[in-house]
Amino acid sequence: MSGFDLELLSGEHDRKSFCCGKESLDRYLRETARGHLAKGVSITRVLVERDSGTPKRILGFFTLTCTLATAVDWPGVPKGLGTKPVPMVLLGRLAVAEDWQGRGIARLLLAAAREIAAGSMRASGGIGMAVDPADEQLVKFYAKYGFRRVEDASLRMFLPLDSLC
Repeated sequence: MSGFDLELLSGEHDRKSFCCGKESLDRYLRETARGHLAKGVSITRVLVERDSGTPKRILGFFTLTCTLATAVDWPGVPKGLGTKPVPMVLLGRLAVAEDWQGRGIARLLLAAAREIAAGSMRASGGIGMAVDPADEQLVKFYAKYGFRRVEDASLRMFLPLDSLC
């Protein structure tokens, strides 16, 4: 990520001016992300330009959290896990500032999220990464990077641990 830094969200970051074109994601970053971080609910990382000063302008962000899911018959999930919920990482949100969209930032953020998730699961357990795309356009984006739908009635997608890195 030449020229960029990936940082844990903090008070040094300008959350108020972030706009990705989806109000729910903008609102989450402005109003909820730091509280979730402080309470241990999820971790939000932000991409900023290196040496940009303070407050740092956010170019994009993603949120990761641990979750449990019943993953019977999911693509790439090992057989024999039964019907009990198993641990995985959930990519809860990923967004890029409007004026940075189309420049490969989403791809960079997704690659970083995958690497972090894989390291976490290799250290503590887990079967892969799930994501719940908001619409079919985002389903196509995640499919380009190996994620596969897990059931017909849902937009949930999954990538097994051995495919994350």
